[in-house]
Amino acid sequence: MAKIAFIGFRGSGKSTLGRWLASELGVPFVDTDDEVLASMDYSSVTEAWKAEGEQAWRDAESHVIPALLKRDAIFALGGGAPMIPLVAKALSTCDIVFNLTADEDETAHRIALGDDRPALTSDDAEVRLSRLPAYAMLGTCGVDTSGNIDDCKLRILDFIENGRPTAQGGYAPHQG
Repeated sequence: MAKIAFIGFRGSGKSTLGRWLASELGVPFVDTDDEVLASMDYSSVTEAWKAEGEQAWRDAESHVIPALLKRDAIFALGGGAPMIPLVAKALSTCDIVFNLTADEDETAHRIALGDDRPALTSDDAEVRLSRLPAYAMLGTCGVDTSGNIDDCKLRILDFIENGRPTAQGGYAPHQG
């Protein structure tokens, strides 16, 4: 068994593809947001952020996620989690870190469809752009999820099986 993590900005498909891959491989799936919510005793991200604020959320992520990443499983991390130094360090222990990206329009569309994500703000585009280099540096393989989901799945499986994605996969070597 292996440790595989999905990182990227919110709405990039981390939970969707993480659940699918875990099912495909017959291994446990862990959505770190769910684990952080449980540790904070809240039922939704929106509720936790309203009651406790972003800093409390980040503090909980810094305690919960490194411990989780010691297990063998497929992980989907919240968008800001890889920006936390302890989480970034823990990601280096994963066998594969898929960095998922989606174009701005697709990201906005997916976020609008979600029921437990804060609405996009004018700062989101700036935050997204500021995080992209860190995601790329932490990722073992980059996958653009803007297009067909089945193509994304094929790229992910190809990388797992062959150490490289298909021609459109956007491979970036791990630099950590």
